[in-house]
Amino acid sequence: MRHMNFAALACRVLCALSVGLVLSAAPRVSHALPPDIEASVVSVLPVWPGRPQGGTGNRPGTAPEGSGVVVRQGIIATAWHVIEPAERIDVRLSDGRILPAELIARDVATDIAVLSVAADLPSFSPAPRPSLADRACAIGNAWGLGLSVTCGVVSARDVTNAGFNRIEHFIQTDAAANPGVSGGALVDEDGRLLGMMSAIFASQGDTNIGVNFAVSVALLERVVDALLTEGEVGYPDPGWRLIPPDPAQLAVRAAPVVAELATDGVAAAAGVLDGDLILAVRNKPVRTPRDVLAALALLPEGSPSVDITLEREGQESVVTLLLNGPTEPVNVEDTTPDCPHPVPVCVVRQSVFPVSSFDPIASATRIGSNLLVTNRHVVGDRKDVVVHTPAGSLEGRVIGSAYVGDLALIEVGGLPEDGLVLSLGVTGASEGPFFAVGADVARQEVRVFTPGARIASPAQNARLGRVHVSSAMQPGVSGGALVDAGGALVGIAVGGGEGRYEAIPVEDVQALLDLRSAVDAEAVTARLGQAYAACAALLDSVEPRQSETRELEQVGEACAAAENHGQLLEAGRVLAMAGAFEDAAALHTMAVEQVPNSINARVSLLVSMQLGARFEEMLPHARRVMELAPDDPQVLRFAIQAGVWGGAPELAEDGYAALLLADPRQAEAARRFIDNAPPAPERR
Repeated sequence: MRHMNFAALACRVLCALSVGLVLSAAPRVSHALPPDIEASVVSVLPVWPGRPQGGTGNRPGTAPEGSGVVVRQGIIATAWHVIEPAERIDVRLSDGRILPAELIARDVATDIAVLSVAADLPSFSPAPRPSLADRACAIGNAWGLGLSVTCGVVSARDVTNAGFNRIEHFIQTDAAANPGVSGGALVDEDGRLLGMMSAIFASQGDTNIGVNFAVSVALLERVVDALLTEGEVGYPDPGWRLIPPDPAQLAVRAAPVVAELATDGVAAAAGVLDGDLILAVRNKPVRTPRDVLAALALLPEGSPSVDITLEREGQESVVTLLLNGPTEPVNVEDTTPDCPHPVPVCVVRQSVFPVSSFDPIASATRIGSNLLVTNRHVVGDRKDVVVHTPAGSLEGRVIGSAYVGDLALIEVGGLPEDGLVLSLGVTGASEGPFFAVGADVARQEVRVFTPGARIASPAQNARLGRVHVSSAMQPGVSGGALVDAGGALVGIAVGGGEGRYEAIPVEDVQALLDLRSAVDAEAVTARLGQAYAACAALLDSVEPRQSETRELEQVGEACAAAENHGQLLEAGRVLAMAGAFEDAAALHTMAVEQVPNSINARVSLLVSMQLGARFEEMLPHARRVMELAPDDPQVLRFAIQAGVWGGAPELAEDGYAALLLADPRQAEAARRFIDNAPPAPERR
């Protein structure tokens, strides 16, 4: 990255305008922050399963670390993604002390968590709404090096479409932010809190490029207040579905369109109709459905009503929505006190057990009186498994099978005799909702996670097809159950990310059982387990930018031999970072061939091909992933780039048309790229 010499630039502009003028030296203006401001920021040192803890002498950048801001006496706000898988949380104060912290509550929709710590720390004062180009400084634990300050300006306000969280109300800044700053403070020139650092658009090397986001102090305070008083955050649900305007409407006015109304919803009761344009929420103009979501999310907890400005047939009017509950209303009669989901789903918790083996903590699902199924990556090359039950820990053993996918069988005696055993013979619902049931590491319990819909079914004739869903999963859930609303087993959870998760279908679980009798069952299990462990060891030890060619070749060979979908994706990413784009694309191609409908695998392959400038080879994958995720801006950008540089202008135009609906702001830049594209980079 080239850095602009601002003194030279200033001279180019000012010197040309001031020839013959004598300029007196201006007094130096100090932009120093209050001297004690760092006392209101902490370094967050979570203990993730199988990872070293930051602040314990490890090389900076190798352990998961983050930051936190003091918002009340003894109360710290941080980013949920920093501590989500943590078994324990410590915080390091500005004076160097390290103290234990306790998780009070978290809100996944905004990626905000609240911690308590026994320390007398000064809290921030909230800043007023900033103006564009106002000075802004980020304070955080960048790369685990301790607290540091970087400064820039407020680049944008009210950003709702960055795509990191379900609900976003960000301040964008060019103040440098790197890994470890998440949860830190964004402050104004007087040291008042503008927001909590949350996300960055990074380069391929995870380094700052000047596009960084902080949760606004308005949303942060609203969420923290709700978490401290209620333990959760309730967001208003007007009972409507909003969509972006079509290109014809966009040419007239940018405003979200009411596409569907719940007949018993508050919007319908207020007289809102299909086709209405939503112009403002509480007099705050809105342009996209996510703007509306953010505006409603900013309402104080329990707000009884909100005024909405709408347009119908060219006439504007204001209606009042009488709000009556959270976004996901629950029928209390159909739930249990500790599980706000359908009773048949909650009962499935009896069938899922935390287990420890190659992975320190994961899940396993009961499919027989003494049989559990989990993921192969959970057990690796181990033959023994510890099964954690309410009555204590049990010793289990891995049973051989010639099945080659990411499943493994565990035999264990002593499971509860009256516990639920899930059947493989009951066909689950085809459309959902679907629920993941698995171990929550932070809560230390088996629970039901936020439900989701089906994204795609297993591809026909796929060697190892999977069920693709938006149902939430997190570390620890691998090996747990994916079930429908009636509690029927749909598949075994295997992970994912970016709102796209996967499960291995019930049919594969049956194949796993059937192949126990194969003559090579033990040999296949041993071979794949050993290959998985070998690949994992290499991935843990290799430094992509410092490794020799032979080390990288060993990674490719070992991880290809393991045939594990997740490892193929991770190994491909490592090789791409090292510049071995051909080998990276080869591993990602293997992953796509295994699971053709995996959006994450297709995107990984597109990235490795893009880095190697293989734009023509990107075309079929860009077309397919557009079919799978037609409104995903990242996917659409790949399609546009592949179309322009790969010689398929019709694909670029299709991608642009879809992006115009999904994200009009990004579509503007895409149009400029299509119309004035630079020459394609040379193949690497």
